[in-house]
Amino acid sequence: MVVGNLQLTFMDLLDIGLVALVVYYVLRLIRGTHAEQMLIGLVVMLILYEVARTFGLLTVEWIFNQVFAVFIVILVVLFQAEIRKGLMRVAVNPLSTPVLPKEALVADVVAATEMLLEKGWGALIVFEREMGLKHLDESGVILNARVQPELLVSLFSPDTPLHDGAVVLASNAAGEVQIRAARVLLPLAKSKTVRGEYGTRHRAALGLTEENDALVVVVSEEREDIHIVQNGEMGPALRGHVLTAELEKRLSGQRMIADEE
Repeated sequence: MVVGNLQLTFMDLLDIGLVALVVYYVLRLIRGTHAEQMLIGLVVMLILYEVARTFGLLTVEWIFNQVFAVFIVILVVLFQAEIRKGLMRVAVNPLSTPVLPKEALVADVVAATEMLLEKGWGALIVFEREMGLKHLDESGVILNARVQPELLVSLFSPDTPLHDGAVVLASNAAGEVQIRAARVLLPLAKSKTVRGEYGTRHRAALGLTEENDALVVVVSEEREDIHIVQNGEMGPALRGHVLTAELEKRLSGQRMIADEE
């Protein structure tokens, strides 16, 4: 293929296409995050550097040269969370499909949340999806138990040693969703934008979903409400059949309604 005075081969087109795909993937990964704002800041720095070179601002140009000498290190430090998240997503098998819980499973989880609210107990219920969470199981206790509302409620009873932390629901080798682990510790959110009225449970749910595609149901005993958290975003407070519908949508890959608060 000849474009003007340039002759493009198939390998050239493939090379350009792969670079465009990588750039698109990176922009999609950081869209709506703090990394997006930092990337804009880096672009501004590059523009200032070119201005300094054009007008002969030697001191400014020297400073930028020193910064750019360790540019790779700066990128790793600034975007370490996004790099880790991106690598985890790349490692996911593209041929695998997320396990879609049956309606009975969602009904059991919703029933458990209602019982927890009645008793005034908080809870963190994590649905594992494509990205594995077994590395977090080491902080908890492996159960591999059948999902039942009464069992979920009892695990979060303040009188039991397993009530702290989260419960992880995941598929076993047979494809059945089980309570794989309890008392699992989740990473807290690094974002400072979490509103002050939300406690440690909400920060833990946000922290996990900032780096993983898991879905988390948070039951708050202080606020007496239930939230669905995914992709580092917390939805509105939901109850009953509305919670059921939103869980089924979210676990089927559809986006949950936005928080109107």
